[in-house]
Amino acid sequence: MTLVCPDCFGEPGLKRRLTEIRPNLPDAKCDFHPTKKGIPISNVAEIVDDVFRNRYCRGEYQPYNEALRGDDLSGTLLNLVEADDDLVTNALAAELMDKDSYFPPDGEEPFYDDEFYYVPNDYGFDDHSFTWRAFRREILHEQRFFNNKALEKLREIFDGLHLLRDGANDRAVYELKADDPNATFYRARINNSSDGRHSISKEPAKELGPPPDFLRRAGRMNSSGILAFYGAFDIDTCIAELRPAVGETVISAKFNLSRSILVLDTTKFTGRPKDINIFAKTHIKRMRLWKFMSTFMDEIAQPCLPNDEHLDYVPTQVVSEYLRHLHKFKKGEGERTVDAIIYRSAQNGTGKNIAIFGDAGSVKGGARSSEFPWQRGKPGLLVDAASVECHTIQGVAHQKSNGFPASRGTRIEIEDDEPFYSLVRSVP
Repeated sequence: MTLVCPDCFGEPGLKRRLTEIRPNLPDAKCDFHPTKKGIPISNVAEIVDDVFRNRYCRGEYQPYNEALRGDDLSGTLLNLVEADDDLVTNALAAELMDKDSYFPPDGEEPFYDDEFYYVPNDYGFDDHSFTWRAFRREILHEQRFFNNKALEKLREIFDGLHLLRDGANDRAVYELKADDPNATFYRARINNSSDGRHSISKEPAKELGPPPDFLRRAGRMNSSGILAFYGAFDIDTCIAELRPAVGETVISAKFNLSRSILVLDTTKFTGRPKDINIFAKTHIKRMRLWKFMSTFMDEIAQPCLPNDEHLDYVPTQVVSEYLRHLHKFKKGEGERTVDAIIYRSAQNGTGKNIAIFGDAGSVKGGARSSEFPWQRGKPGLLVDAASVECHTIQGVAHQKSNGFPASRGTRIEIEDDEPFYSLVRSVP
C-alpha cells in the first residue's frame, strides 16, 4: 500500500482534509517524504472519488481528428490534486481503478480506466434533480398525503439550505426586518368600476389583502383555502403579474411588515455561489443544492395561467408547506421556519415577487376566517392607506421567442408572456 502525506499534494483543500484525518491513522512513514507521517492512498482515494465523479465525465470520441476529447486519468488527477510526483498520481489512479464498483454482466462499464479520457462535467451535482423528479412522481401519482418517502426526499434535498451564500457572500435564507427599506410590498386588483374602486379605497386592507378562507384559490405556493400573501417589490411588477388588458384600470396599495420574517430568497440563485474549495467537506452538498435551487426557482416563478391544471401546483405547494412548517433553522437559541419565499417575476424580468405564509401574510384589518375569526396570530402586515392608487393601462409590449425547436423546420415567432406596461396613475 502506497503511503502519502499532505505535502505530496499542492491543492489546499485536499491538504487540509488529509491533515485532519492523519492523527487518527496508525504511525507509518510517507513513501515520498520519509520524515512525515504517512496516509494510505486508499484514504486519499475516498476523498478524491466524490469530487472527481461530480467534476468530470468521459470525453467523447471526435471523428474529425480520430481522437478522444479531454485528458487521460493521470493527467486529470494531476490537475485536480496538484501532486508533486507522478508516482503519487499513478498510485492514486491505480487505487481508484481498483476500488471502482461496477457489474459487467449488467453491461456496466468502469468509471475509472487509464485508457479513458476525461472532461469537465456540465451535468455534475444533479443528484437532487433526480430526487426531485422522484418526489414529483410520488406526490402526484402515487401517494398525496401522509407520504413519509416524499418527506424524506424533501429533507434530503433541502438539508443545508441555510448554508448557501451567493457570490457576494449574501445568504439565501435571511431575516427581513420591519424597518428594512425592502420590507414594502405591492398588491393590486383589476377593477373597471368607479364604484368598485371607491369601495376598495375605503377598505384596502380587506379588499386588497388575502381573501377570507373560503375564497382562497390554489396558487403556485398555496393550496385552496390556505392563506398566502402574494406581493411584488415594485408597482410595475405588481401590475404586470395581473396581466391586465389595455384600457383596464388597476387599483393598488403598499403593504409594510409589522414584524420580522424569515425569508428564502430564490433570486440569489441566479448567479454563482460563494467560492468554496472543491475538497471542503460541504462543497459537494452545497453545490448539489445550489444547482437544484437554480432550477427550482424557475419552476416556482412560472406564471399561473387560467387553463393550468391545479395538479401542476401540487409539488411546489408541498415544498412551501414543508419549508413553512417542518424545515427548522436555528435562530439564536431557538428554531424558526421560513415565513416567505422571494422569487423572480415571470412577467417583468427585473422584478421580484414574494409569497408570505400563515400569520405573517395576514393583514391587520383584513379579511378574517369565517368560522374561527379569533384564532389567528398577530398579523404580519399593515396596509398604507395613503398609498392607494389607480393605474390605467395604456399599452403593453411583448417580447417574442421561437415557438418551435429548430428541428421542426419552419420557425414561427410566438409572443411570450413577458408584458411591460405603460401606466397613467391617479389617486381616487
